[in-house]
Amino acid sequence: MKLYDLIRQNRDQFSDDFVEWLPENMHIFQAFAIEATKIHSRGFKHYSARTIIHVLRHHSAISELNGEWKINNNYSPYLARLFDLAYPHMAGMFEYRTTFKAEQDSIKRYGFANEQNSIY
Repeated sequence: MKLYDLIRQNRDQFSDDFVEWLPENMHIFQAFAIEATKIHSRGFKHYSARTIIHVLRHHSAISELNGEWKINNNYSPYLARLFDLAYPHMAGMFEYRTTFKAEQDSIKRYGFANEQNSIY
């Protein structure tokens, strides 16, 4: 299944900002998925998506001619959720908390929040 179909089917789990950011930054998601797969293959049962973001920033800072990638820390939970949806056989390595921005966007979009992502 394509990533955008996964996002559409689970739209309440992603902020509007992340959905707008992703098409121009698929290379970042792909790099995130590669690093997460490496961690999973090493046998880790739990890991931090934010740590992967920091590793990606480090690698891009030393290897990219145009400087490091600009990755908003607020996107790490969405990258983790998308990874779990895209690679269900490796799902569960990341711990989720309520994403308030996704909930606020869902309320603006639909007039209510999905119970799965609710703060109540």
